[in-house]
Amino acid sequence: MKCEGVLFLSCWIGFVYSKAVSNTDLKNALLQQQPDFLDKFQYYLDALDYYQNQQYQEDPYNDWIEEDAPVNKDILEQIEQWPANDVQSEIGQVGGVAMDTNDNLVVFHRADRRWDRWSFGPLNKINAALGPIQKNVLVTVNPQTGDKISESGAGIFYMPHGLTIDQEGNRWLTDVGLHQVMKIRADDTTPSLVLGEKLVPGSDDSHFCKPTDIAVTSQGDFFVADGYCNGRIMKFSGNGTLLAKWGSPSFGMMPGNDQFQIPHSLALDEGRDLLCVADRENGRIQCFSAGINGTNTGEFRHGFEPGRGTIYAIEFDQSGDKLYVVNGPGIGIVEGFTLDPNGNILETWGPSNQDFPGQPHDVTVSRANDVYVGDIGYPSRVWKFSRGMETGAGIVGK
Repeated sequence: MKCEGVLFLSCWIGFVYSKAVSNTDLKNALLQQQPDFLDKFQYYLDALDYYQNQQYQEDPYNDWIEEDAPVNKDILEQIEQWPANDVQSEIGQVGGVAMDTNDNLVVFHRADRRWDRWSFGPLNKINAALGPIQKNVLVTVNPQTGDKISESGAGIFYMPHGLTIDQEGNRWLTDVGLHQVMKIRADDTTPSLVLGEKLVPGSDDSHFCKPTDIAVTSQGDFFVADGYCNGRIMKFSGNGTLLAKWGSPSFGMMPGNDQFQIPHSLALDEGRDLLCVADRENGRIQCFSAGINGTNTGEFRHGFEPGRGTIYAIEFDQSGDKLYVVNGPGIGIVEGFTLDPNGNILETWGPSNQDFPGQPHDVTVSRANDVYVGDIGYPSRVWKFSRGMETGAGIVGK
């Protein structure tokens, strides 16, 4: 077969496609690295076929010109060249992101440590040879310039994961290596409250096993997602007294409403007395009564299954009318998307309007409605998204 011009690209794609689907080893290897590669190949073939059929037809827009179109202020767009280079170069795998009381971004990252196959041994215990991370793992970033404001946390943490900042500026953190939950006051750099036994995983009321996230009420009570092993949610008073707990690990194809396969992220809407949980590996979001306004803590209210694969992180905006979500690798595109209170997808978003090249791990929203995403992929980084930042181009009549 003779291939010329655009047909050469079509033939080449067709050749690779045929080899991929006929060679089982190659197919499995590609699926592991790029789960949707077959769909993408078919998309390219369809697009090329359309181009070949249309390229010689008369262009209906010959009498039109391209001009700047009005800014669409409803579209979330990536802010390029953010944060500053010195911040980006020092950030390791990002466990958590949160906004402080001054609406500055705080990043909880792993510096020069990565969670890999050698990090944990049997029974979920971290490799004892690792020791605490000797570099600062908490960095505060100016949201406008992306410059570093301050940093701390060296010599305390083993494997940073979740971060929440309450209305008083206290930082609440989880460490999956330590199996602990900590509170650091706004004016301090060392923990004032620590729950869980250092480096000892467990499933009783005084232990955690790789806790993932925290949500804090305005009254001081807090919730812990526990976590990679125990599949439960625990509620504590401000001084660390256990108030309630619910949930269990799920293993079957049809998990119940209070079963979790890694409760990975929490989002609290006090106005609706609602605590939502990112049930990561089950690909769904479950919402429960938070017990703030006299309701029964942990009572199931509703759930969403967006159909976007694994759900890594969730965060309500200030109004509680939008829930920002990031998914993870597995099924389809790795992206961010926004839900309304009924679970309907309002929009999807990502870097340069494409899917994330790495692995989003956490999301937070500022009072200015800017969205920040922490990434644990290669390279690890922080992304910023804002609305209506650039003037788009559109086709208009003469």
